[in-house]
Amino acid sequence: MQARWQGARIAGLFLLGAIASSAAMTALAKEPWEEKWDQVLAAARKEGVVAVSGPPGAFQRRAITEGWAKAFPDIKLNYVGARGTQIVSKVVRERTSGLYNWDVILASTDPTVFSLKPINALAPLRDAIIRPDITQDKSWIDSFESGFMDTEKKYFYSPVGTAGTLGFVNRDCVSKNDFNKIADMKKPRFVGKIAWHDPTRPGTSTQGLGVLYLSVGEAWIKDMFQNHKVTFSRDYRQMTDWLVSCAKPIVMGMPNDVLEQMQKQGIGKNVEEMDGPVYAGKVNPGGVGGNASIGWYNNAPHPNAAKVFVNWYISAEFQRHYASVVQVNSRRADVKPADPRHVLDPAKTYFNTSEENVRLVKDFQARVKTWGVLGSLGKKKR
Repeated sequence: MQARWQGARIAGLFLLGAIASSAAMTALAKEPWEEKWDQVLAAARKEGVVAVSGPPGAFQRRAITEGWAKAFPDIKLNYVGARGTQIVSKVVRERTSGLYNWDVILASTDPTVFSLKPINALAPLRDAIIRPDITQDKSWIDSFESGFMDTEKKYFYSPVGTAGTLGFVNRDCVSKNDFNKIADMKKPRFVGKIAWHDPTRPGTSTQGLGVLYLSVGEAWIKDMFQNHKVTFSRDYRQMTDWLVSCAKPIVMGMPNDVLEQMQKQGIGKNVEEMDGPVYAGKVNPGGVGGNASIGWYNNAPHPNAAKVFVNWYISAEFQRHYASVVQVNSRRADVKPADPRHVLDPAKTYFNTSEENVRLVKDFQARVKTWGVLGSLGKKKR
């Protein structure tokens, strides 16, 4: 009897040990994507470097370079900050000569998609994505796919997005009774009092021009430009000075960077954004896009490091860091908005900087150039 008891006891202990061992093995077992990630990361460490071009802004550069150094100290980041127009033309020249020096590009849709897609320079972004949370719709405002900027929804992706504005009005010198809808811009009292960023160039004005084209039409805009003494500029600082000084208390197509700096110093506190259907109709400026969109290259010299960068850049961890440093809103639903005033509303329609929208505006801009309204701005420097 005792022998039987001891035998049963030993069998029981063996069974418990087997269960514990099985549980431990289960705990140590990795998901297929984790195993793939480990393999790619190990290969990236052997490559030792990733070559990335991105925005030249100090805050964006800092967020990216410091964030990467902390996450992957054993993989060097060669980061070159340059405007898209500069870096894209360089890449096109290099690739035409058979040179492949870059792994990842961070830039705006224009000119990136229009220049790199035709020469097959961009690889499908999904081919680089390993982390499953990235492609889950619940991770994003609206959906994962809504972040693609190219028509095929394949190559160029923006993880950020913000509700934009058509322009600004200084309420220190313009009352709401005088100006509270887009039609008021044509009142005689505002002739010569409106500044507009060059509507033929890429930038914040591109979205606003597209919104007005859809809401009030080409004839309305042409009359505005030709008959109301609009002042055109390419200098955001100059435009902001005009705005806060009341020299030109209505300004269109300008980002708020310089204005926010002035407002922190107590200047221009009563400047108001031109938002809502009374100004923009049913389509709103803003949405997915900006110069933080990402693509990775065919024939990248460091393909594994490029994949690591793509997954890291679109991850919740980095997007939190990026949003806090740059003060921009991530599209990720699990990242707290850095700019609560300009959070995207999934119920609204935005005229973003997708390839399709930019193409529409570029066609319109070509016609604007024939109107003879830009003066010296439209003349090439010799």
